[in-house]
Amino acid sequence: MKSFLLVLTVGIFISSCNQAGPAHRPKPGDSAEIIKLLKAVYRWHDKNQASVTDFSIIVKDSFQVGVNYDSLNRTIDALKQTDYFSSAFIDNYKKLADIVNNKLTTANPKLLNEINFSFQDADPWTGFQDSEPDYWDKFMIKDYNAAADSAFLTWKLQTTDWASEPYTVRFSFENGKWRVAYLEGFDLKKY
Repeated sequence: MKSFLLVLTVGIFISSCNQAGPAHRPKPGDSAEIIKLLKAVYRWHDKNQASVTDFSIIVKDSFQVGVNYDSLNRTIDALKQTDYFSSAFIDNYKKLADIVNNKLTTANPKLLNEINFSFQDADPWTGFQDSEPDYWDKFMIKDYNAAADSAFLTWKLQTTDWASEPYTVRFSFENGKWRVAYLEGFDLKKY
């Protein structure tokens, strides 16, 4: 009888270990997790923006001639290491670099070393041209909408001196956690 109970217990344990599915299932109401992720992403960006460059451009003889792919690969590695971004975001980021590189390498005439892309005019992470301390703590969230495995929101910043444009962020539930899937400033349609 004892051996039967032992076999039954081991069998139940093994079958429960083989249950498919993530350890944490998303809930449409995971707004607290999503806002926590959003703030973490912007804190990370603010802390690392000097060392993690978006689309570093190669300049030769006053002309922009291509994207620095060594810098791009370091940035993509840094994005992956945060564990904040979905695979779709990383793929989109790489595609965007390829689009910019193609425009620069095929431009005729060559593009002067000036503002040729929106990421050179304003921070694509926020749309800001100037910095605002701890801006992620001042977000006004609107248009929040969540489903089982995706969510989106629009944030805006209002200070006593200025107001930002609305900025859309999308999230996906991937590998057991919420991740940023889209930031408006990296939309391929803008490039």
